[in-house]
Amino acid sequence: MRVEILLFASLRDELGGTCAVEVPESRPGEATVGALREAFLAACPAAARLGKRILVAVNERFAGDADPVRPGDTVAFLPPVAGG
Repeated sequence: MRVEILLFASLRDELGGTCAVEVPESRPGEATVGALREAFLAACPAAARLGKRILVAVNERFAGDADPVRPGDTVAFLPPVAGG
């Protein structure tokens, strides 16, 4: 399944505004956030330093690795943030 990912903050600065990756389906028409993150890191080695610390939102809600991603979902990746 092909998924387009919106990139924000330093990910956007380094890689551009979007990235599309092929991700294996866990069920027909569905993949997991974890599989999507792995496919993204394999396709974009420059982001590998962030690994599992990348925050993922699916349809404007934060998602965990086991959550589903379906065709038509809006997926966004954000680098970890720190406050002060």
